[in-house]
Amino acid sequence: MVVVGTLTDENCYSDGATFGELFCPCAVALSISVLFGEVNFPVPERAGNHKAPITTFSRFMKKTLAILLVLSGLIPGRCQGQDSLQVCDRLVCKSSLIPIPVVYYTPETRLAGGGAVLYAFRFRGQAAGQRPSQVQLGAIYTQNKQILFYLPFQFFSNQERFQVLGELGYYKYVYQLYGVGNETPDDSKEFYDADFPRLRVNGLYQFKKNWYAGLQYWWDDYQIPSRDSGGILFENRITGSHGGVISGLGPLLNYDSRNSLFFPTTGAFVETSYYVNNRAFGSDFNFSRLSVDARFYVSQKNEHIWAINTFFVLVQGDPPFQQLAQLGGPKKMRGYFEGRFRDRNIWGLQAEYRVPLIWQMGLALFGGVGNVSPTPGSLFSQKLHITYGAGLRILLAKKDHINLRIDVGGNERGEVFPYLTVGEAF
Repeated sequence: MVVVGTLTDENCYSDGATFGELFCPCAVALSISVLFGEVNFPVPERAGNHKAPITTFSRFMKKTLAILLVLSGLIPGRCQGQDSLQVCDRLVCKSSLIPIPVVYYTPETRLAGGGAVLYAFRFRGQAAGQRPSQVQLGAIYTQNKQILFYLPFQFFSNQERFQVLGELGYYKYVYQLYGVGNETPDDSKEFYDADFPRLRVNGLYQFKKNWYAGLQYWWDDYQIPSRDSGGILFENRITGSHGGVISGLGPLLNYDSRNSLFFPTTGAFVETSYYVNNRAFGSDFNFSRLSVDARFYVSQKNEHIWAINTFFVLVQGDPPFQQLAQLGGPKKMRGYFEGRFRDRNIWGLQAEYRVPLIWQMGLALFGGVGNVSPTPGSLFSQKLHITYGAGLRILLAKKDHINLRIDVGGNERGEVFPYLTVGEAF
């Protein structure tokens, strides 16, 4: 089985629907829903053809290998039948071990390929019908010579009241930077190399129906071994131009009433997070970041669906340029490169109209508006950026309604970009 799509940065930490028997041997084909629903690594900006040495890879992979060896000791548990009343009688009950090839295309990476191995299991006392815990190990190489190693994980307690989700990863990119601001010109573009290991950990507790609260921890160790001469990074005119450690902690609050994880037709998902990055946590920077991401879904009688997404980000303090709010990418206003415009604050509004066609195919029409600004007060007085486009949907997994997404997005400047991935943008 070849999976076509990107491993997205979608925050699905509170979603509990449709995972029940996802990892049963009779449903291996549906494993793509996990592969593309839970991974959290950055969608890269447009890259060039530079090469950079992997300065921290050896040290980081030793730590990752140690974790894998610990996890490998959990494998011997056995899994009971598919009846939801049966439970594991050992500490860990193996559910499945699935190798998955991966292929996708975005403007930021061009053609990309690799593979992943997904290991899913349940802890003692969990019924077979409950969502299993999972660990995934994967590697991807892109046409723009980007390298991704990632190990996302998610662990669920009995009844799924407690969840621990996150990611270990190592990434090697060549990014584009257009400076900071809402109207940066095209000729301000510069390239820079970035190598960084990453750790993300989110802990959530369901305290009420549809409500989840918890803490999140982020850690990155950015190294920028090469940058274009004459640019703002080379001249050290922006915070973070030499890289540095990002380490921070903050609360997370989610509301989720969607009727499906991968193709909602009704309900809402609202995530609010506040992230404090401080030298007291081992960071090289002091800043805070407040973000709100709200999604709403309305279904009509003829199975036509309106999906609406609005998002805000407010950054205070002295953040590195990598942590500024960014506009563009395959999820936030398709039609612009990820990070084409960046600043301390951002707001955006995008909508998508989804229509069934024939057989297992559908059509999506989408558009969005948004901008970035240096202060919250100037957000709605800045020039609006506009994106628009259309796409074809091909059903890959009927039970969870997982689609192959083929989109073409454009912007008010006349640029047009293709996207080939799995799952909806929002």
